[in-house]
Amino acid sequence: MAVIAAAAQQTAVKKTEALLILSPKGDLFETAKNGLVNELRDMFVISTMEVSEATTIDDIHKKFTAASPGGVVLIGNYSIRIYAKHACEHKEEVSGIPVVAILALDVKRAVSGLENVRCIAYETPMVTALVNFRRIIDKPVRSVGVIYRKAFEEFVAKHTGYCKKEKITVKSILINDDASSHRKEISKALKRLVKKERVEAFWVPNDNILLTPELLEKVWLPLFTAYNVPVIVGVESLVKPELNFGTYAVIPDPVAMGEQAAGLIVDLMDEGREFPAAIVYPAISMYSVLNLKKAALIADVNKIKVNEVTRVLTEEKNSH
Repeated sequence: MAVIAAAAQQTAVKKTEALLILSPKGDLFETAKNGLVNELRDMFVISTMEVSEATTIDDIHKKFTAASPGGVVLIGNYSIRIYAKHACEHKEEVSGIPVVAILALDVKRAVSGLENVRCIAYETPMVTALVNFRRIIDKPVRSVGVIYRKAFEEFVAKHTGYCKKEKITVKSILINDDASSHRKEISKALKRLVKKERVEAFWVPNDNILLTPELLEKVWLPLFTAYNVPVIVGVESLVKPELNFGTYAVIPDPVAMGEQAAGLIVDLMDEGREFPAAIVYPAISMYSVLNLKKAALIADVNKIKVNEVTRVLTEEKNSH
């Protein structure tokens, strides 16, 4: 990223200053981390730490003390959770140290309680995916159904407004947080949206509570297979043909997100000021994924604009 390279010549950040990166194991996280490190390796002494469910607050404290960072990057929800616990127990130690958080679901809620934090949203605006999808399949998408929990109420309301501007009606159903009732509630709500409301597509937010392996297998997959409605999702794993779940997704590019995070951390460390409220920035670069088999069930496969899709997945797991 040329902007970062230029900043390296002018910024007040010293090359000897330390940066700590916390990240879980996984290809997606590793890709974003590499994008970040490649931008900043000549500007900072970079320390990295792999976190998992076995990582303790004491582990974080030891790494933090050894690295003595002037800035921290948190990749993924678990990194945010464990760092937040560490920050709560060691407030003086982390005071004034800027934090950038990426690749986390519902990141604004995830970082609540942390100070000096800037985030990059992982969720793509629903309207972006829907507008792109209807152009690719060359068919109208005038209504979309969504099932959500209370935690996603503000998120759904905001994106409903965006869709309205594109003449797409969002028909949503709120379900409760009682996990024991989710199988019944999701089934009932989905049937209502497809059969009674006759939505032309379905949007599934990135909510791990409603997308457990059991719910996917027992509820979502059987119903979406039966009703043959296009499903817009927010993670590539749900578009894989072997899963037969998602039809289309628009997803932040992890390398670009790492580079974007690099720009944020340079700016924040250079500014040297504290800010109590978190700010969430949109991702600057996206890529799209299409499950061709599922798309072909609702559109003429010869008319699908595959050239406008970053990755076209087939049953043979080939990409376009």
